[in-house]
Amino acid sequence: MWVVGQFASAFLLALTGAIMPGPMMTVTAQHSASLGWLAGPAVVAGHALLEAAAVFAIALGAARFLTAPTFAGVIGLVGGIVLVYMGIGVVRTAGTTRLSANGGSSPHAQTDRSRRALLSAGVAGTVTSISNPYWVVWWGTVGAGHVALALRTAGAAGVAAFFAGHFSADLACYVVLAALIATGGRKLPQAALAMTLRVLGVFMVAMAGYFIYSGVGFLIGAL
Repeated sequence: MWVVGQFASAFLLALTGAIMPGPMMTVTAQHSASLGWLAGPAVVAGHALLEAAAVFAIALGAARFLTAPTFAGVIGLVGGIVLVYMGIGVVRTAGTTRLSANGGSSPHAQTDRSRRALLSAGVAGTVTSISNPYWVVWWGTVGAGHVALALRTAGAAGVAAFFAGHFSADLACYVVLAALIATGGRKLPQAALAMTLRVLGVFMVAMAGYFIYSGVGFLIGAL
């Protein structure tokens, strides 16, 4: 029962965070144009690799390091700069983004493009996660508390159940999001799709600015 409880609580907790707009949602929308619903699991896979590392590190006692103001500050500052670059890239390529179509290319060429697109989406999921200083702080506080509880109540099985619940919520949310964007995008004129991506790109740049501001604040607080 403890294992089931860990899965359920992690699923509900992660779902509340997954539905909040952010850079990860922006890159999911961007990659949905070429990958369709597969953009969801691809982005979440990159995100989950990082979270698996965080859970493992917390289980070994790294929570205090994750909440250190200097560490969060550096993440916010460097990560914000990376997200500015990514956001500008979304805006610049919005006009040339096309919905996935087989066209007349060979199956081999289509497979190569799909692999590159999946890898790109996975990397974007990792980068947008580690670039967020509040993701780091969340795992050092709320996430660490849940991992510690899971260890005390059910050991390694509890931690695995917690991670599985957290991952399942992210996966469910972003698969649905990517499918809705891809389906709706096919009904949009190209100009409307481009404008939507530009707005999301600007939103990412704005979020990056907030992360940079927060990172500077963390660093000043650490002095």
